[in-house]
Amino acid sequence: MLGKLMKYEVKSCGRIFFPFYIMVLVFSIIAALFINFDNYEHDFSMVYIIGMLVVFALFVSAIVLTILLIVQRFSKSLLEEEGYLMFTLPVSEKTLVLSKFLTSLLFIILTSIVSIVCISLVSTMFGYKMSGIVDVGNLLKEAGNIFSRNIGGIIFYILSGIADYSVFILTVYLAITICHLPKFSKHKVLSGLAVIIVLMIIQSTIGGIADSIMTSSRVQAIENMDVLFFNVNQLFDTMLSVGTYEVVMFILNIVIAVALFFGTTTLLEKKLNLE
Repeated sequence: MLGKLMKYEVKSCGRIFFPFYIMVLVFSIIAALFINFDNYEHDFSMVYIIGMLVVFALFVSAIVLTILLIVQRFSKSLLEEEGYLMFTLPVSEKTLVLSKFLTSLLFIILTSIVSIVCISLVSTMFGYKMSGIVDVGNLLKEAGNIFSRNIGGIIFYILSGIADYSVFILTVYLAITICHLPKFSKHKVLSGLAVIIVLMIIQSTIGGIADSIMTSSRVQAIENMDVLFFNVNQLFDTMLSVGTYEVVMFILNIVIAVALFFGTTTLLEKKLNLE
């Protein structure tokens, strides 16, 4: 049943996201072509600036749209009129929330991938135009070497990013659920913002306590680097290294995400207040 719920969610969100992704990719290609056809070889002309601004604007729009869809789909599907239908399905509240969460996480990951592709298109064209003063081939070779040396760290930080996204999504879900409780339903927007702020303060406090107990050897190594003998390979190797601190913070994020999930589902089970 979880698969069917997710399929329904993907179709609902995909009607907005997939055309938007296509539009973003098309505009990024156009921006890259603008840079390619620019007559200036190595100067930051208006074409470069416009191209970069277009990509940046699309990147911001993608983030905003993703957040709005996360809020809209959860609120509309579970806490408004559509919720009457959803809660008659032979599934638990946990399954309903899990389907929303996994779909939101999927589209956040897709948005991140599309954004990376768009930025890469413009960056590649920019590098091509600067090839007279920058050895692009050597740059790509060095990037490949850094990637191959730090594949484990890269995978870890991708998973860590997914954990961060999960905490964000579930924080929004819990805030929306709380602001639909009878005591807060008259002022949903204000109460929702207040709850998000409170939850973020709690999460920051927990993170702060962890910071006071442990220190990141990775951060200390970056801070202690000798600026006079700066080495790009050493910097990336250090940034992508994984220590005890990073592992603990990753586990902490997973624990927070689980707590937020069960907090949301418990409120839906015990204190549901559909509009």
